[in-house]
Amino acid sequence: MRNYQKWAPIALRIGLGLLFLYTGIMKLVAPDTVTGMLSGIGFPVPAFWTWVLILAEGLGGLALIIGFKVKYATIPLAVILLVAILTVHLSVLGDVMLRLGLLSGVVSLWLSGPGALAVGK
Repeated sequence: MRNYQKWAPIALRIGLGLLFLYTGIMKLVAPDTVTGMLSGIGFPVPAFWTWVLILAEGLGGLALIIGFKVKYATIPLAVILLVAILTVHLSVLGDVMLRLGLLSGVVSLWLSGPGALAVGK
């Protein structure tokens, strides 16, 4: 690997991390809304899955930002995006394309690793 290539994942890691941290915080502000949405699409025990979603997005986003265990942090985030694509956003092409783009970024980080300035690989 060339010396400069270790810097490549940083922008992706921080950008995706901020996005997931933000969405996790927004869900934390209004968890009843998330529970209602999950209930509406048929999730069993939606209150439980609401908190799983909040924790996964918030902690996963923070892990990406600081570069902590990026390979592990990307897995639940990829699952969240896949579920969102297949359940909530399937009917709106623009939403599907956005989620596919985010999923591509998450998979890219999983494949490449955290890059430079990571707290823990």
